[in-house]
Amino acid sequence: MQRLKDKKADQLTVRRFNMSAILKLLRERGTLARADLAKELGMTRNTASNIVADLLQAKLVVETEFRREGAGRPGLLLELAHDGGFAIGAEIDISRIIVEVVDFRGKMLWEESAKSGPHLSQSEILSRAETLVQSALDWGTGEGLRPLGIGLGLAGLVDSENGILTYAPTLGWKDVPFQRLWGERFAVPVHIDNEANTSALGYHTYADRSKARNLAYLSIGVGMAAGLMLDGHPFHGSRGFAGQAGHMKIRTDGEPCTCGDHGCWVTEVGLPALARKTGVAEIDIDKTAEALRLKDPTVCATVDEMAEMLGLGIANLVNLFNLDTVVLGGAMRPILSHMLNETRRTVDQRALSHPRANVKIKVSGRDDDGVFGAACLVLDSIMNDPVKLVRSL
Repeated sequence: MQRLKDKKADQLTVRRFNMSAILKLLRERGTLARADLAKELGMTRNTASNIVADLLQAKLVVETEFRREGAGRPGLLLELAHDGGFAIGAEIDISRIIVEVVDFRGKMLWEESAKSGPHLSQSEILSRAETLVQSALDWGTGEGLRPLGIGLGLAGLVDSENGILTYAPTLGWKDVPFQRLWGERFAVPVHIDNEANTSALGYHTYADRSKARNLAYLSIGVGMAAGLMLDGHPFHGSRGFAGQAGHMKIRTDGEPCTCGDHGCWVTEVGLPALARKTGVAEIDIDKTAEALRLKDPTVCATVDEMAEMLGLGIANLVNLFNLDTVVLGGAMRPILSHMLNETRRTVDQRALSHPRANVKIKVSGRDDDGVFGAACLVLDSIMNDPVKLVRSL
């Protein structure tokens, strides 16, 4: 009896692996025939066809037009199903709540946002977020799509394995069990992670055409965190708290940090640092971008100094992880392009030559990386284990 159970478990593992491999290859390539899938993945045609039949029945893939090559008979092409279901991405930060709906292929279908702020209580902010998530669920089901789950990105320490926001310093929240609370409220799977990690996942999976194996996404705003994709996989560390790059020590005699230490990278780069250095109470990032465009000497000098400190920290990351790509994003995005040349120059000067040789440093092309990446948590969970969804139908 035990051998029979083990055999069934082994068969399920192989089936899960094959399903996942086919879905990920279709996500990467767009459209392929069954024969192509079998050849690329080293499967027999019969195995590939059986797996595809399951995925077609689960409405995760669809057949498209015929393809004819040479004298052989034509074959149907396959692609991910745009109506395979919808994922909800949500992000809560100090100033706003944003929620998106994306389809199974990662195309954004719907978006709404609401204002947040330090004057609002935790319960008020959660109520606004839950109202938006419910609106997203209502919209998606109203379009005849099935809900696949909810992903949530948060700035702070996140226990992603247990679905708990451990500590969010900008919000002042501790130990919020989102996975349990929202799972019970909305009756769909819930995934949460640090918003830099969600941004890295979304960028790496859907935006990075170079397909970097080792990528850091630096989310720079009120705080700073690095979402890491190492050897093609998200890196969370031993308890899920990896990527707190803003608290790398950059100056021995630096400014006090909200973490209780001093000289952290985030005290030199970010919105609070920019406010302190320019002598204003609060930064309006769009006005700062305009001042840079008009070449305001004080603002330009301050931002150039910040760009150098940004490059110094990136040089440390490049030396440590031998990265392919560093992506810059977050609330500072409107001025990051101004900082890019000085940042790259500093990395060239301060990083070791061999790790630095092939690193691309770029500014993200979209301003919703965190919330889009949160939706990608849901899509990725299905890509990694489609058997759960297939067996539930």
